[in-house]
Amino acid sequence: MVNYRTAAPHEREEYIDLANHAFHFDFEVLMPKAYDTSIDSSAMHKVAVDEQGRLRALVAVFPEVLRVGEDTLRTGYLGTVSVHPRARGEGHMKALMHLWLEELRGTCDMVVLYGQRQRYEYFGFTLGGIKLKYTVAEANVRHGLRGVDDTGISFSPLFELEGGAEFAHNLNTSQLAYVERNLEQLPLIFSTLCQKTLGVLDQGKLIGYLVVNEAGDDIAEFAVENPGDILRTLKAYMAYSRAGRLTMYAPEYDIPLNKSLGSIAEDFVTENSDMYHILDFANVLKAYLTLKLKTTGIVPGEFSAVMDGQPVTARVDEEGVSVERSAKPGAVVLDRLEAQTLLLTRHGRYMAVDAPADWFPLPLFWYKIDKF
Repeated sequence: MVNYRTAAPHEREEYIDLANHAFHFDFEVLMPKAYDTSIDSSAMHKVAVDEQGRLRALVAVFPEVLRVGEDTLRTGYLGTVSVHPRARGEGHMKALMHLWLEELRGTCDMVVLYGQRQRYEYFGFTLGGIKLKYTVAEANVRHGLRGVDDTGISFSPLFELEGGAEFAHNLNTSQLAYVERNLEQLPLIFSTLCQKTLGVLDQGKLIGYLVVNEAGDDIAEFAVENPGDILRTLKAYMAYSRAGRLTMYAPEYDIPLNKSLGSIAEDFVTENSDMYHILDFANVLKAYLTLKLKTTGIVPGEFSAVMDGQPVTARVDEEGVSVERSAKPGAVVLDRLEAQTLLLTRHGRYMAVDAPADWFPLPLFWYKIDKF
């Protein structure tokens, strides 16, 4: 008989070996925030253990606190879904997924993952959220930024700079929406997926940081204190990296970054950010409608529905956003898939639902370095 339970600390090496075998990765190197030798992440792993005590499968959920304006969302990033080759088709992943989702109900506002769409739709996840991906070529910078003065801009490994970690931590918490990051863990967090972090200096003073891939041509996070330094930094980094083409990601609600990149990029595309399983619709609605109101803007109005059994009524007026845990008589009743499709996707607006046209999709975005 297979036992489904939380992993024990002494099983650390075994569950990492199982993940390495399933993905052909070295998780201690690839995802040090969860698998560094200094970290005990056993409580974040559910495992399937057979009668011989062997681990047959595992699913991890890594807790994250997401700050969206003045709202706090309890979130979990689900990953490291691994099944031993000899145990595939035995239902272990299904059992572990349901075990996690049942445990998180009532203690978590939403669960996030990145994976094959149809595989996780079976477990109530919906592909959605919004991020913009920009492509900037050397010619864009040479011609589009020829009048931009990047004199004095230089780059250096962030954590080799005095006060670099504290600077990055403070800059992260100044954002409109961010994942809480433990200051002591920042070097591990920023090295996830073998990325590296460069401090941006102006005349030797830290003004920002970039999180880039090993090749230096993909920028996962672009953060500077002053929006006026975005294009100066971009011009200087193009020369520093010697890349002929850069790709960059930005959340929809970061207006200064999108305005700057959009002014010179060769092209951009709007992509889904992740897959989401919303456990508390009222909390998620309140946080992200408020964020949208403060950034891209939404029209005043009211929306009422019963979402996966949860009654909610949201209002936007001159005082801001309010969400009640009740529904108006005759409110539309949506199952989980319908509710998440409406809130998270562009095609959700075509549903026969009486909702303000520009409220949805919600601008959910998850930084790549905070994923596992």
